[in-house]
Amino acid sequence: MDYVEIALLLGGFVLLVLGYRRHHRGWLVAAALLLFLSGNLRPMVSGFVDGWNSVGGPVASATH
Repeated sequence: MDYVEIALLLGGFVLLVLGYRRHHRGWLVAAALLLFLSGNLRPMVSGFVDGWNSVGGPVASATH
């Protein structure tokens, strides 16, 4: 997981610099998303896994 976070961080910085220098707004948005995910990936994944594991059985039963 650490390698993914480092890759997202580096990719975000590269897109940030390139988007700023070449005036590409789409690249700046992509850089913002990558930088956001690089800092929040671990808590987001652990929260998803905890939520998935907390559902012990079927959520809605289809009884007629």
